[in-house]
Amino acid sequence: MKPVFAEKEDLNRLLEWCSDSPEYQKKLSQYLEGSDETSVVIIEDEHEVFAIALLKVQETEKKGYIWFYSKNKELQNQPDIMQFLLKWLRKQGAKEYVLI
Repeated sequence: MKPVFAEKEDLNRLLEWCSDSPEYQKKLSQYLEGSDETSVVIIEDEHEVFAIALLKVQETEKKGYIWFYSKNKELQNQPDIMQFLLKWLRKQGAKEYVLI
């Protein structure tokens, strides 16, 4: 399993993949429409998606947010995945983190 940043062409496939979570699908749709400055990370292995993470930093508050969705709840506890996500947030200037 490897976390990678999604390309625009990945996003329709990801919308379909998370169709069983309307709230998460709405967040991802906002990113697709360009109305949100969120980065999308895919955790996948050989074209099979295991999880999606939406990352956003509120620069004025120096606060980072991770909206994590997986059909396998165990993935939220994977230290290498969380390290990857937190490292990106820190590079963007976040001092605090919230996992949603």
